[in-house]
Amino acid sequence: MKIALITGCSSGIGLAALTYLHGKGYHVIGTVRSKNDMEKLENLIPDRRDILVFDVRNIEELKASIEKIRHLLEKNGLAILINNAGMAVPGPLQYISEDDFEMQIDINVKAVRRVTNILLPYLGVNQQYQPGKIINISSVSGLFTSPYNAAYSISKFALEAMSDGYRRELASFGIKVAIIEPGPIKTEIWRKTMGTLDPYLTTEYGKVLEKADNIIANAEKSALPVSAITEVIEKIISTDHPRTRYLVHPKPFMFKLFTRFFSDKMQDKMVAKTMNKGDKHRPL
Repeated sequence: MKIALITGCSSGIGLAALTYLHGKGYHVIGTVRSKNDMEKLENLIPDRRDILVFDVRNIEELKASIEKIRHLLEKNGLAILINNAGMAVPGPLQYISEDDFEMQIDINVKAVRRVTNILLPYLGVNQQYQPGKIINISSVSGLFTSPYNAAYSISKFALEAMSDGYRRELASFGIKVAIIEPGPIKTEIWRKTMGTLDPYLTTEYGKVLEKADNIIANAEKSALPVSAITEVIEKIISTDHPRTRYLVHPKPFMFKLFTRFFSDKMQDKMVAKTMNKGDKHRPL
């Protein structure tokens, strides 16, 4: 039995990955935060699945949930771990609260380490099981920092470094670590993002942030379907030697050109220009 575990499966990329891998014959294990989401997924996928309910920030809930599936993992090992659970805290760095900033780092960075570490024995680190693959869902925001999205970028830059660390430390066991770096993808994040910057309209940044929802709406128009991510997952699981990074972006060449070859000051000027126009820049 091939087992795949995906965190954050209630919607979007996580849900797409869960259903896709189930269709490929995997026994899938998905994590969600509510019983309602668990019931929805159990109805959607009637067999070869386990749905776990826990908050990735809670180490005790994590341990208790893994205990429920330990018999499966001990018998079969874990072929694929997809660290997808994540969230974004938008806003000016000056005004994001300490609690919100800590939540951003805890969910997007610390929790990935917690989940990965508890599952490493079943991915083959002790060489008892066939080496598995770890896929971390990062973001283009882990390569380029947009204004008012810096907290999210900080977390994704950290995830990129963590992925490099795991990849190099686990190489001797044959465990592969790959990063997927999505740009705009058609998921529920766009609806959830609308209005999230409104609390800062009365600050010094209000004049620019008045355009935020319009910017988000325009960015959604260029978003790729979620199948663009599952296509990359297929590439990773079907090869013994996956690439270390997979950029998924509507204009990958232009993005690489901009982030790799334009100077910081040139990038700053272009960001300022698009922010003033209010119709192109993507803060999330």
